[in-house]
Amino acid sequence: MSTPRSIHWLEQDPVRERRRERALTLPPQKTSALATPALLTLRRAPPRSLQIFNSGSSADKGLRELVKNAMLPEDDPRAVVRFLLDNDGKLDQSAVGDFLGGDGVLATDVRALVMDELGPLFRGMPIDSALRKLINTVKLPGEAQKIDRLMETFAARYCALNAEVFPSADVAFVLAFSVIMLQTDLHNPAIKEEKKMTKDGFRRNNRGICNGSDLDAQFLDEIFDRIKAAPIT
Repeated sequence: MSTPRSIHWLEQDPVRERRRERALTLPPQKTSALATPALLTLRRAPPRSLQIFNSGSSADKGLRELVKNAMLPEDDPRAVVRFLLDNDGKLDQSAVGDFLGGDGVLATDVRALVMDELGPLFRGMPIDSALRKLINTVKLPGEAQKIDRLMETFAARYCALNAEVFPSADVAFVLAFSVIMLQTDLHNPAIKEEKKMTKDGFRRNNRGICNGSDLDAQFLDEIFDRIKAAPIT
């Protein structure tokens, strides 16, 4: 993944604001609302559905094939969420990550609902620990723009559950993206040891992101130490 070593190129974006609003206004999932006949069929016959999904060149194509074969309801983001989460580890995770980072309406809704489903795991956690939980479930896509969308939706949900940690979701978003960059920098074997990011460098990367002020240095140092000690996988 090629990412800039400075994160201050991230600016206010009206499209990002609309996506965040959509992520926060979708109602929470309820398992009972997902028990449609098509989804029940899907749960009874997972091998066939997994084969169809994994044989496609992309998650979008795989989902279209499932709809075509009457194994998923059409345009039903909740059914897609249940399919993705119930079959975690059995699907092509690269395709899933690419789909969740997409900018289409279905991908946007599914991404928001996935974060809502994982949300209880984020409550009370440091942001980097919550990010680990996310990445344990969703493989990050390769494109920076798709990572941006995932981190934005993640930050909105994290702040909704941990309102006391950051003054805004924008701060959490920038820091989450910075943590991904730190992870790549510290654990990429192609980067020489003397070129790897230091604590001072991580602090500089996040200078002024808290409404013009800096986050607490010890808070950032603790994140740095946890990422250095154990890569996010």
